[in-house]
Amino acid sequence: MSKHDNSIITEAAPHTIKKFELIESYVDEWARKILGFGQSKGVIYIDCMSNSGLYYNEKKNLVEGTAIRVARKLNDIIVSYPGKKAIILFNDLEKARVERLKNEIEKLNLNNIEVIYHNEDCDSFLQGLNSTEWTEFNTLLLYDPYNASINWAAIKPFLNRWGEVIINHMAFDTPRGVTQAKKKNVVRRYEETYQRDIDSLKETDKRELDKIIVSIIKNNVQKTNANYFISLAPFYSRRNGKLYSLIHCTSNIEGIKLYKRITWKTFGNKSSLKKTHYDNNQPTFDFGAEIALQETADPECYTVSDIAKYIFETFNTKKVVLLKEIYADLDKHPIFPSDGYKNEIKAELKKLGIKISNTTITFPQKQGEVQ
Repeated sequence: MSKHDNSIITEAAPHTIKKFELIESYVDEWARKILGFGQSKGVIYIDCMSNSGLYYNEKKNLVEGTAIRVARKLNDIIVSYPGKKAIILFNDLEKARVERLKNEIEKLNLNNIEVIYHNEDCDSFLQGLNSTEWTEFNTLLLYDPYNASINWAAIKPFLNRWGEVIINHMAFDTPRGVTQAKKKNVVRRYEETYQRDIDSLKETDKRELDKIIVSIIKNNVQKTNANYFISLAPFYSRRNGKLYSLIHCTSNIEGIKLYKRITWKTFGNKSSLKKTHYDNNQPTFDFGAEIALQETADPECYTVSDIAKYIFETFNTKKVVLLKEIYADLDKHPIFPSDGYKNEIKAELKKLGIKISNTTITFPQKQGEVQ
């Protein structure tokens, strides 16, 4: 979507529709987990850049966006949890889009949820919310700008409460944008987003941009929250150009476990939809005097075989390792999942000659070692 496009219904590329699917799937399981927690009063979903809820795909057919998908999903889920609430806050700067979204949702008769609409700047909308009123409600904030624009002061309170945040980091906008930035407000936007001066950004490798954002997130999390988990779902164009990353932030390890599983399932059992140019089925180990890893993986599109290689590299010096130790390590990993992939991981480990019992794995010994 062009930043100058004020159309009520805009076009969504295939990667955008895939983003809708990922968020819808995540909200589905996130809500069930939280609503099933006895001390929870309910869930609050906040979309501060909701658009109109409808888009045109490449064939000019209407498709539902995140807002409508999530509203319908929560309306269906909440009936299974009597006494609890599902509240949705939608906001968009364009009044016409808010009105269209409201009309579309009213057509669906979603009477099991509470939907509140706002029409203001995203950051003033967030800063105007009083999250202290949401005691015992878990929040999920979707912060989805159309360019590299992140207001950390607006997001910080949500990073530090019982809840989760998904930030869309529009990385494609930055490399060219910072070199062309002349207007003070544009320069200020980039400097606020990346927390560094514009000249420094001009010298920054575009591959480092996600790392900068992750570092800023960690700096905005309270020091008392030592265990904080961040995971990235990268999106690419048909030509393999990096477009954006959906960055998931949570203080609950169950959140990152769920997000990674949903991401990999959405991407067809990979960490992204980037087209790779290597054979996932080719041998990755050479069983000789030494077991040597071959560098075949694309660091922007991992598969389960890469998880197996990671396990080898991390644990092989221990010879025998408990499976629960391996899974605990993967649970904290920013990219690799364990949930939903345990059988597949075991199958890949067996291909490497690793013996697996119900509770342990045993690495093959090198030639010359005593059996």
